[in-house]
This record gives sequence, C-alpha cells and structure tokens, in this order.
Amino acid sequence: MNQAMGGPKCDEYHCNVNKSFAKLEGFCLKNQESLKKKAIQTLESRGCHVFLVSNAEKAVDKIAEIAQSGRIVTCHDPQIEALGIHEKLQKRGVRVQGTNVEGFERGEINHVWLKMRQEIAESAFGLTGVQAVVANHGSLMLMDERGSVHTVSALPYKHIAVAKVQQIVPDLADAMIVARSASLGKTDRKLVRYISIVTGPSSTSDIEGKNVRGMHGPKEVYVILVEE
Repeated sequence: MNQAMGGPKCDEYHCNVNKSFAKLEGFCLKNQESLKKKAIQTLESRGCHVFLVSNAEKAVDKIAEIAQSGRIVTCHDPQIEALGIHEKLQKRGVRVQGTNVEGFERGEINHVWLKMRQEIAESAFGLTGVQAVVANHGSLMLMDERGSVHTVSALPYKHIAVAKVQQIVPDLADAMIVARSASLGKTDRKLVRYISIVTGPSSTSDIEGKNVRGMHGPKEVYVILVEE
C-alpha cells in the first residue's frame, strides 16, 4: 500500500492508526492473490469493466484504447502522478485536461473552478486514482481535500479508475483504516474533507420503475488494476 504515515510525533490516536494500518498492510500482502480475485469478481458483478495490467505503461495502453478520440479530464491526483500517466498519455497524443487550481488568487478560485466544472461535465472520460479497492463490496474509495476527485469521477460520461493491486482491502472498515492513515499526512484533521465510495456505474429506478444507468453519475466505470 505504501501509505503515508504521520510525522515523528505519535500521540495515542496517531499510534493506533499506524498500528492498524501496519496490521492491515501485512494481511493484504499475505492474501494479495485471493483479494485480487475477489475484487475482480465483485467489481465485475457491479457492472465495472476490469482490466489487470502488469505496469504503468500497460495501464496507459489500456487507457488510450478505452478513450480513443474522447477527451479525458483528470485532477491533481497522487496516484496518477506517481505512475506518470498524465504525461505518458499526452506523449501519445491523447487529449488530457487537468483541473489544478493552484497558482490562482483566492478570489479567482471559485470562478475558475465553476468554469472547470462545466468542462469536466462535458468531457467523455474522468480519470482518477483511488485510495482503496474494497474486495468484498466491489467498491472504490476516493478521497481528497477539495472534492475535485469526486467531481472528475462523477460528472463525465465514463469514469476510468487506476489502482495498484496493493491497494485492495477486504471490506469498508479496512478502507477507513486506509483513509485515516492517508489523512495523517495530508491534513491536521482525522479525515480529509471528501471521501467517496463508488460502487459500479450510477443507476436509478426512479423513472417508471426501470433501472437506468448514468442519471446521477458515470454510465460506465473502467477499473485498471496495476500489478507493479
């Protein structure tokens, strides 16, 4: 999982979080193959398209294949940046638009973000990393401080999520251990502001009692699991 831990100061809460995470990490590493198989099974049962690839280059190949000529929007996402996916896609001529608002004055950010939000909604694909994949539920946990990851995952027509196999955990309680551990290095609060649980494509049965996909979120979800 390679999760960021807290700093040198370790109060009771921080120590408990770190111990819980270390225990979970050991369990997941020991049971990685079974967790991977379970995650693929449950994600597919939730309507996701799942692809297992060996490394970041293969992930880029798959993203380019999925997106073809469609525009991809992404955000300031450590997972995507760590794998170098944004730059690799651009080198292949794939249209990728970022949503970073850093560098703008405080008074400008709301206006800039509203404009970006509209552009996100008009994009064919939203590309994000994930914080955890929940094997038993077929869910993805997304988290960040600004809500941009949730927006990029929910507004475009299709969502492409990239995760490492090491990020697969058994259940939602374990995902929250990951969330608390990740929050230690990102904020002075116990949890970041925005945590989303994505379980397959959006669907509703509000319209004439028929199940319709894509009414309140993406119509299709692609999950790329990277083994490196």
